[in-house]
Amino acid sequence: MEIEKYKEGFKPKKELSESELRAKKYIIYMLIVFGIYLLGFIAFALSLEYEPEYTNEKTDAIIVLTGETRRITESIAELNKGNSPKLFISGVYLKAPLSKVIDKTIIDLKTDRKLKFSPDSLKSRISTGKAENTIENALESAVWVNENNVETVRLITSFYHMPRSKLLFKKYLPKTIVIEHPISFSQSRFTTLTNAHMLGLVFSEYNKYLLTYIWTLTGLETRTALKIQGVL
Repeated sequence: MEIEKYKEGFKPKKELSESELRAKKYIIYMLIVFGIYLLGFIAFALSLEYEPEYTNEKTDAIIVLTGETRRITESIAELNKGNSPKLFISGVYLKAPLSKVIDKTIIDLKTDRKLKFSPDSLKSRISTGKAENTIENALESAVWVNENNVETVRLITSFYHMPRSKLLFKKYLPKTIVIEHPISFSQSRFTTLTNAHMLGLVFSEYNKYLLTYIWTLTGLETRTALKIQGVL
């Protein structure tokens, strides 16, 4: 009797329709893609140099990519050390006239009694560009490097911006030896990644790095570069 009641109450599992199966597969696929994307971000965030150690290795030139003010001040301080004879500031600086930032940095070095060269001598070694994005940074840097017979450079940019910059510099300056000089905020990885603003910067840069990486693989980046140069 009990068995009969059980049989009466038992309902066979309904088979999913073809559209439901497709939807299920799509959800699983999207979860896998999102998982890979998330793991990629974690790997990217952990690979960054939050507390870099700089070397005094000599190079033919310094190249700095504009952005935060500290990138520019750090590059001029490096030029003042005498380990490189020239500095190329790639990009525009929208927060203030670039000449004023250069003058103020040199004045600060002089005030702190760290200035090794005269202000005019230091300024004569600085060249500027007008790039508006990282691809343009790499392109105009490549032109400047070729025109100045530069074989080794110290590349200065923010720590979170360095992977994308390095990717593009490797593309457009394949024969140039690049020494990385990432600018950090003197904070540990934990302190940086638990700060909402900094985490947002790292996450945004991860997405930009992914897009740039895809561009370089597909060749779309080359077409973009040619448009920037006015070829297309």
